Amino acid sequence: MAEQMSILCPQCGFRKDVPKALIPEGATRANCPRCQHAFALNSDTLSASARPATGLPTPPQPPSPSPPLRPTAPSPRLLNFSFTGSARDYFGIWIVNTLLKLLTFGIYSAWAKVRKRRFFYGSTTLHDQPFEYLADPLALFKGWLIAAVAFLLYALGSRVSPLLSIAVGLVIFAVFPWLMVRSHMFNTSNSSHRNIRFSFRPDYSQAYLVYAALPIVSMMTLGLLSPYTLFRQRKFMIESSSYGATPFAFTATVKQFYLLALKVVLVLAGLALPIIALVALTGGGLAVAAAAGSSGRWAPSGMALIPLFCFLLLYFIIIVYAQTLLTNLCWNATRLAGNHFRSTLRTRDMALLFVTNALAILFSFGLLMPWASVRLTRYRFDRLALLADGGLDGIVAAAGNGLRVSATGEEIGDVFGMSMDIAL
Repeated sequence: MAEQMSILCPQCGFRKDVPKALIPEGATRANCPRCQHAFALNSDTLSASARPATGLPTPPQPPSPSPPLRPTAPSPRLLNFSFTGSARDYFGIWIVNTLLKLLTFGIYSAWAKVRKRRFFYGSTTLHDQPFEYLADPLALFKGWLIAAVAFLLYALGSRVSPLLSIAVGLVIFAVFPWLMVRSHMFNTSNSSHRNIRFSFRPDYSQAYLVYAALPIVSMMTLGLLSPYTLFRQRKFMIESSSYGATPFAFTATVKQFYLLALKVVLVLAGLALPIIALVALTGGGLAVAAAAGSSGRWAPSGMALIPLFCFLLLYFIIIVYAQTLLTNLCWNATRLAGNHFRSTLRTRDMALLFVTNALAILFSFGLLMPWASVRLTRYRFDRLALLADGGLDGIVAAAGNGLRVSATGEEIGDVFGMSMDIAL
């Protein structure tokens, strides 16, 4: 029996077995008798037949099914933050709070703080859903009483005995990490979004490490460990926080914090050199003019104020630049259930806001402070968004999420002027 070869048309699937001797030597192409399609003879279209030679054409075979297509991942949704509060509404709250705190010698501070935070939380939305601040003013007032007693001991101790004042001060600063943790526990447990509360997991050993031990070691290294210390503090605060049962994650690295510090140093050096040259030209800022009056005294020259103004301007630019970079870095490295934040603050915009706000407050004798606060808050949230890869619908409230926490840590920090606010 002659050897059979199977020829397959790739266009219509027609197959025919023919004796190998009938295929011309060196043939490279063939025409399909069914669809007249010309195709190349290769390993895909020409092969040895496994069927006996019958002289009958092989029935066409159905084309093999294509492999299933992989579903494409949906692109992340952009959920925008926004701030809808107005300066006029906040001015009414601010002026009443200020007057009542003065009239009650600070007793109204707890109610004033709750009113202020409820305004700012309620005016802040994520995907058109507002945040809520749920703290009870009475809980804050109890903490305020304890803080007021501690402050009175500190103030009276400085008059009666300097040693007593120093002892109270050392105790306050020694418990600062504990105060920080308790303050965050109180504020997060009383903050919610979509009826799901935030929370903060207490870890006092880590708090003392990052807020007491590392700053001391950083000073001993002349600030070389400052970026690492700042990295550990931000990582601790973010990863100890949760939204419902879902913890936040922090993906920034120590290297990014050191690169940020290097950028700040390079900008500082680039701006400081012209100022130092200007100081040298003006006699080190100590130039004086022989503006001798009737008293014959020497008066400082106006040229001496130029270096001072330049140094103040340099300090302002560096602070705003560093804070803007740090805020963007921390927000952009924060994750929540597969979702990540995006912050796009710009140094130029922040500097302009700070300057115009300061001038407005100065020339209005403080009356435009509510306008400045609302303006700055609106800009911050306009430049913040959440890229929702996983969505927020799967996040559920944690068990015991409504746990009551004492406000003592929050109020002691407030009375003694130690900032406890959660801010990136």
